[in-house]
Amino acid sequence: MAKPRLQESAGTNLLISLLIRYPELSSLRYNPKTGEMSFTILITGEVLTAQQEEFRAFVARYFAACRELDRNFAELGRITHTMMEGVTMLVYEQHVDVLTIMEVRLFTQLVVEFYQAAVVGEMLGLHEEEMEAQEEIIEHLLGQKETLRQEASIVAYRDGGKVFVYNK
Repeated sequence: MAKPRLQESAGTNLLISLLIRYPELSSLRYNPKTGEMSFTILITGEVLTAQQEEFRAFVARYFAACRELDRNFAELGRITHTMMEGVTMLVYEQHVDVLTIMEVRLFTQLVVEFYQAAVVGEMLGLHEEEMEAQEEIIEHLLGQKETLRQEASIVAYRDGGKVFVYNK
């Protein structure tokens, strides 16, 4: 199994691994008071209200199908779209207690499928083995729910191929 980075906390390792593995993610925020993780994906241009609703329904259908097959699959988290300086910030919020690697993988795939080339992301050119290693780390860290609950507020974002993490 891949090992998390040694000097950082579990929450920091989780956010770094998520940003490395999923280049579609622009930033992540973990709030231990609410227990929620926020995933931000940038979409070029304005996403009109009708398209926002169509996206929510699109994702909801997939989540419902997953819940049909696996009752432990999380219910759909909160999705918001906010326009800011020519870019739409799509934010997905989910409680860390129910968050799984499968949910993250599904949600990011659905965003890319629905919004296609409008998704802003920096491809890091990871090899299959590197992606699998990052997913192992993510899965391991998501399994440490008690440790994550004790974390400080953390914000991580991607800029120019680098990942920055801050305690809030």
